[in-house]
Amino acid sequence: MAPVAGGSGMDVAAMARRKALSGAAGPMALLKNLRVFGIACFACLGGLLYGYNQGVFSGVLVMTSFKDGKSRKPYYPGFDGLKGC
Repeated sequence: MAPVAGGSGMDVAAMARRKALSGAAGPMALLKNLRVFGIACFACLGGLLYGYNQGVFSGVLVMTSFKDGKSRKPYYPGFDGLKGC
């Protein structure tokens, strides 16, 4: 909740406490807290790998060998579908 004009002393105290706990901002503050830096690096790596994966799969989906393989039905001896379910 944003502070409003004419708020009580408790709102001012809460805002001062919030500012004190948040610490410094910016890129240099990220390097001071190694835990936050590690979490940020892990998240960046996850985004990078996700993007790479999307690029690889988009290339596979347009391959003619993949399209030809998807049109054939798989052969499983003794399997007659899900008729018993």
